[in-house]
Amino acid sequence: MNKLFLALLSGLLLAFSWPSIGVFPLVFIAFIPLFILEKNSEKGKQVFWYSFLAFFIFNAITTYWVYHATLFGAIAAFFVNATLMATAFWVFHKIKKATSNRLGYFSFIVLWISMEYLHLNWDLSWPWLTLGNAFANSPSVVQWYEFIGFLGGSLWIILINLLLFRAYQKQDKKKAILFPILVLLLPMGVSFYSSFNFKEENKKSINVLIVQPNVDPYIDKFSKGYEEQLDDFISLAKTKLTQETELLVGPETALLEDIWENNLEVSYSVRVFRELQREFPNLNILVGATTFKMFGHGDKKTNTARELRDENIFYDVYNAAVFIPDSGDVQVYHKTKLVPGAEKMPFPALLDPLAKLAVNLGGTSGSLGSENYLNSFLADENVVSPLICYESVYGEMNLGKTNLLAIITNDGWWKNTAGYKQHFQYARLRAIEQRKSIIRSANTGISCVINAKGEVLQQTNWDEALCLRATINLNNTTTFYANFGDYIGRISVFIAAMLLIVSFV
Repeated sequence: MNKLFLALLSGLLLAFSWPSIGVFPLVFIAFIPLFILEKNSEKGKQVFWYSFLAFFIFNAITTYWVYHATLFGAIAAFFVNATLMATAFWVFHKIKKATSNRLGYFSFIVLWISMEYLHLNWDLSWPWLTLGNAFANSPSVVQWYEFIGFLGGSLWIILINLLLFRAYQKQDKKKAILFPILVLLLPMGVSFYSSFNFKEENKKSINVLIVQPNVDPYIDKFSKGYEEQLDDFISLAKTKLTQETELLVGPETALLEDIWENNLEVSYSVRVFRELQREFPNLNILVGATTFKMFGHGDKKTNTARELRDENIFYDVYNAAVFIPDSGDVQVYHKTKLVPGAEKMPFPALLDPLAKLAVNLGGTSGSLGSENYLNSFLADENVVSPLICYESVYGEMNLGKTNLLAIITNDGWWKNTAGYKQHFQYARLRAIEQRKSIIRSANTGISCVINAKGEVLQQTNWDEALCLRATINLNNTTTFYANFGDYIGRISVFIAAMLLIVSFV
């Protein structure tokens, strides 16, 4: 069979299995053409380049929308991600040739998951195309993510592909197909049973108002003054605010004022919100902002600290979530998972000269700070954990005890494409992994309420200004995955390292 055709077919099957692009069942056969190609290839160079083509197609079709924010970043992401994926496939080919078919195909499982895990934890981190995200639009299929997370979904996908490829090679295909079908259907059955029987604790709840201001990030966001935008935000919120509302949530970088953390209470935005709280005394407020922090003389400076006008005065800039409680001091959480190239320059020692090519997705260019002294806020007696934009694509969160996840994001940079839809759908998987309700405020959409089963209870449309009012169930559940995180990735890295030693040393 033509190798070019096989590579193109795998790339298209992967791409059209993705949320908002196609349908997830295709992902269970997407690697089979590449396995056929690898089986009929003697040269490792062929395996690498044909698989690179397949994975480049996968990346380009599913994440084409990145070019709206940065053309350079989009092309770089396609090449880096496709190279990593092709490298994992090439190493599998080498191990298979050096050992045996059985060990070789087993190695592909741990090599791929190791690649995904390492891709979650380095300077060019990009979790968007982790295979386990393929089920984001069908969360009822993967309720067991509360135990193994989205890397467990990747494991399931690869295993089914290998078993179906094995069945394809058998003479008695009808008999050989039975086991792959069992491995496919059994987890689905367990998931459907779990979903049907899942009962969420209803001991506590919180009344929430989610604001979607719908400010065009390319036109309105930086052409209108911060006072006017804040007035518009509050006017929109007041259309649904009541005396019973306990938490008001606004999107990432909703506040355009330069807010200095050294003296939060004097900022115009905080003072205006304090006035709002006098009208609604039970109201806690969580909203996105770009904040600044000045380092005092003798303070230890961070690697991202900037100098102010050559005056030996240093400060940091953050993509932040500002929490204004109904009583007590204003608190700030800093985004920790920063977008490579947009919010931080990866490998700064090497790439700082390229900083001018970085495109800002939050209000300030250059590498942002990410140090934190907290990761949750206390809204009365309820623990609310904020996730800013890109952070909601990661499964492992290390939040500790929390009652509610609050995602704040600005997806308007990607315009009306699959990007904002995928980002919204990924939140459904995070709800299952943590077994927590999620409230999501997106500047231009989609804002929503998601329950602990990943079901969307309320949602907005794209490109509309409105509010969602909801009573959210809270729980104190801590899942196995919340406690142990991406342990499947860590185990895979260990096994992959052992296989490499056994095969080549």
